[in-house]
Amino acid sequence: MSHFAKVILGAAVLGWTALSYAAATDDLSHFLKTVTSAQGSFQQKVFTREGENKEGAGSGDFAFLRPGKFKWHYEAPFEELIVTDGKTLWLYDTELAQVTQKALTGAIPASPASLLFGAQDFRKDFNVQNIDSTDGLQWLRAVPKDDSNAFSEVKIGFEKGLPKKMMLKDNFGQETHLQFDGFQTNVKLKASDFSFKVPKGVDVLKDESRF
Repeated sequence: MSHFAKVILGAAVLGWTALSYAAATDDLSHFLKTVTSAQGSFQQKVFTREGENKEGAGSGDFAFLRPGKFKWHYEAPFEELIVTDGKTLWLYDTELAQVTQKALTGAIPASPASLLFGAQDFRKDFNVQNIDSTDGLQWLRAVPKDDSNAFSEVKIGFEKGLPKKMMLKDNFGQETHLQFDGFQTNVKLKASDFSFKVPKGVDVLKDESRF
């Protein structure tokens, strides 16, 4: 499983206007209330304490449909798919010809994924605060209330009310930086877009652990 797959799932998201700035926490609330579906592309970089880890770089596309359905598709450096229909989570590694299947017993757990794709009550699982604006973005910092999470904090930068950048820091000090592009909101997506059919010849592993 890729580094980002591990972090975004846990141990298991209106900026500038012509007149004013809106706080990033307001952006997040507005985004969760008004955006029921979206799709776009992403670029990923990973940094350790020693600097950038080139092997952690990646890119691909994403989509989500509330409640609880999302798809995260790596196209480079190799193909990998993370998809859930809200009931089952699949992690498909094309290089290994292997898919891991995991049952979801409820809402997406407290994770970076839940901040972007989950419900509106994000403050139940996170301590969230606005932080200084940089790079022309309105930023917030979210810290999970559960100390057992695989990450220690998430930062999200908003541009014109939409997530533009996301920074995830794990408990070992490693950071994953994401940039979102081509963000299209309230697009027409179907529940069937988030189902997964196991390709012929692919091994299926069932993960019985709980988030």
